[in-house]
Formats: sequence, structure tokens, C-alpha cells
Amino acid sequence: MTLENRGIPTVVICTEPFTNSALLHARTFGSPRFQPVNIPHPLGGLGLGQVRERATAVQDMIVAALTREA
Repeated sequence: MTLENRGIPTVVICTEPFTNSALLHARTFGSPRFQPVNIPHPLGGLGLGQVRERATAVQDMIVAALTREA
């Protein structure tokens, strides 16, 4: 949130169970409009190919989050 609050585009990628925590953290530290990018849970235990598939599925959302107007 420090980077985001300084105007440096930032993205948090988290699995769905951690979304509420990420949003609470953002509000607490002054970024109420901050939106994490969600990927399906769990991430741990996946093979490289599966992780790559999940990353590919959200890459457009990551780019959008990093290039949106503040």
C-alpha cells in the first residue's frame, strides 16, 4: 500500500480466501479503491504448468490494474 499511496502502480495477486484480508489492508492503509487480482485457491502444491495457466488466465487483469487511472 505504501507504493500505491505514492502513485506507483501496484497489484496484489491472491487466492480467493485472502481477498477480504487484502481489501481490509488496503482500506486500513489509505487505499480504499485498491482491488487485488484473484486466482483460484489453492496455489500451494501446484506444478509449474498449473501456476503458469493461472497466471496466464489473469494477465489481462494484472495489466489493467497496473495501467488504470488513479
